Amino acid sequence: MKWFKSHTFWKIFTINVLLICTVLTLMFIVSRVMLPNISQDQYRQVTDKTVKRMKEQINVVIKDIWSLGDEVQQDPIFLSDDEQEIDKELQKIVNISPYIDSGTIFNVKGYVEHYYPNDLKNMKHVNLSKRKYFQEALRTKKIYLSDVVSADTKHYIVVMAIPILDGQQNVKKVVNLALRIEENKSFQSIFQTFDIGENGYTFIVDRNGRIISHPEKQRIGENAKKNEIVQKTMNHKSGYQRVVNTEGKYFFASFEYIPVLDWGIVAELPVEEIYRPYEMFEKTLWIVSGVTILLLSFFTALYARQIVNPIHKLYELAGQVARGNFNQKIPEREIERGEIGILSKQFNEMISYIRHSKANLQQKENQLQEQKTFLRQVIDINPSYIYAINQKREFILVNESFAMLLGEKSDDLIGQSIDKYQFNLQSDLLYKGEFSNCTQKGMVLEEQFKDSKGNRRWVETAKLPIMNEKQEVIQMLCVSTDITERKKAEEKLRTSEKLAVVGELAAGVAHEIKNPLTSLKGFVHLLKEQHPKDALYIDIMETELERMNGIVEEFLMLGKPQVMKVESLNMQALVQEVCSLLEPEAVEREVAFIFERDDQLPRVYGDKNQLKQVFINIIKNSIEAMPEGGAIHITTKVKENHLWLQLADEGQGIPPERLAKIGEPFYSTKEKGTGLGLMVSYRIIKAHHAQMTFSSQLDKGTSVDILFPIIKK
Repeated sequence: MKWFKSHTFWKIFTINVLLICTVLTLMFIVSRVMLPNISQDQYRQVTDKTVKRMKEQINVVIKDIWSLGDEVQQDPIFLSDDEQEIDKELQKIVNISPYIDSGTIFNVKGYVEHYYPNDLKNMKHVNLSKRKYFQEALRTKKIYLSDVVSADTKHYIVVMAIPILDGQQNVKKVVNLALRIEENKSFQSIFQTFDIGENGYTFIVDRNGRIISHPEKQRIGENAKKNEIVQKTMNHKSGYQRVVNTEGKYFFASFEYIPVLDWGIVAELPVEEIYRPYEMFEKTLWIVSGVTILLLSFFTALYARQIVNPIHKLYELAGQVARGNFNQKIPEREIERGEIGILSKQFNEMISYIRHSKANLQQKENQLQEQKTFLRQVIDINPSYIYAINQKREFILVNESFAMLLGEKSDDLIGQSIDKYQFNLQSDLLYKGEFSNCTQKGMVLEEQFKDSKGNRRWVETAKLPIMNEKQEVIQMLCVSTDITERKKAEEKLRTSEKLAVVGELAAGVAHEIKNPLTSLKGFVHLLKEQHPKDALYIDIMETELERMNGIVEEFLMLGKPQVMKVESLNMQALVQEVCSLLEPEAVEREVAFIFERDDQLPRVYGDKNQLKQVFINIIKNSIEAMPEGGAIHITTKVKENHLWLQLADEGQGIPPERLAKIGEPFYSTKEKGTGLGLMVSYRIIKAHHAQMTFSSQLDKGTSVDILFPIIKK
């Protein structure tokens, strides 16, 4: 292992680098938190000082302008009618005052009578009575200082309107002295004397938010009342805050309200300029930190390498042990003193212990594998259906018998949900709450399973809960024993007992009824000869007596054993003979016989008359099941060492619940049936060692399948 691939090396190196980075990070955090606030406070002092000094200077300027206004208002020349003197005085005022750039004199009707300088000559005799400053001076008879006004000379000006009063305090004329904001050097110099950074600037707004003074002359006269700071000065507020200008740039601004003029002063400095010293410091700190990290990392790496080298050999040997090589040991001569030496000795002891433990573990693993294989074989050869599920209702154990029942492989069933396989016909017994409802002793119940071929199997299932330490059911073991044959034997026993009782009853009833019935038939015949006019009624009586006699004959046949006259039979010819016998009745009901034959059919042993009786019973039932006509399909062929005979009609079919009771004594699907015909047929078929099964679908028909054993040559 290379030293630079050592985990210990990188751990020591990383811890030291993290400590260095932590110290530098703290420095960055402190500088990021404190330095911006320090820079902001320093520049705030600059902007606050600027607006306050500007406020003081503007107050001085306003004081001078007001003084000038008072002098003009008291000047007697403006009350005289000497036009030349008035012009000279107006020119004198404009030239002497550093804050006055032009002047006009209105009469009381608002017409311009005098002006200076000459760029106002177009204003001569122009009526400016609608100007607010003229109206205010005329109304109040006091000096009025206007807002920013856009003059006809395309200059933005501030006008001081001075009413000239006579002895009766009536306004004779109004002297208007204008300060041209863009051109007045004295007024603009107020801003130029203050240094608030490379990109900082100040500006003044009037009471309506219009810019009176600005370093960018094109902005003079601009309406800035949407500016947040300007709005605060218009609300007579002073302060300091961060704002966004019209270009979307962030500034820190100090603002001051001037009560005398109802103006506002704003000093703004870009945020980026305020934070510039901090950013320079931060860049320097990054450079210093980078160099520091590189140097300290280099020395840390040298130190970590010295620590890692003694562990190098121990690491290589541990790697070989991890790969399963337990024959390696550290030679005694190479074991050093100190903690590494102690670790080397313990490593050798561990190798010896691992060798011994591995041998014991391998032996126990072999034993466990043998036991697991044996138990698996025991489970798989068990004919019972054994399976186990967890709380998620997933198979965790399945034996081969159960897998064959589902038509799957046992390994494929593991992890599958039991709900995926609808094998349990009593699915209500597999509800999801069976885990919580199952007692500690489990439960035993009878169920019906359906295998992959659709065959039903009766089983007796023992459900045994598997619990955890908290006595909670976490798994369920189910052992199902196939009891289908036992069920069939029980059913046969019940049927035999029932048949025995029915036979005894039939023999007794038949014996007691037959003689009186014979007498009745004789007397009815005599009545028919003596009373021909009542022949219709007597025929009905004879018919019913014949039907009663047929029932008695069936009783006698059921009650006493019949001697079989066994002979070799051609089954196909026998069925044809029965069809010929019943053909008149079939034609009357519009029923046709359709044969599917095999001319090479083998012969079977049987009693011709008894089998003929079976076929008559079945075919008559088929004909009666098709009141609107149809066809009876008769098929004979060899199937699995048996002669297979199928009689299939196209009748109404038999419901499943009735189909299960076919052949029981006194149970019939016909209105006037006794149920004895098929019962006798079953006995005859059984006596011939044959099998008869019924299958039916509603509105499609019923099929009777009979399998006869074939005569062996």
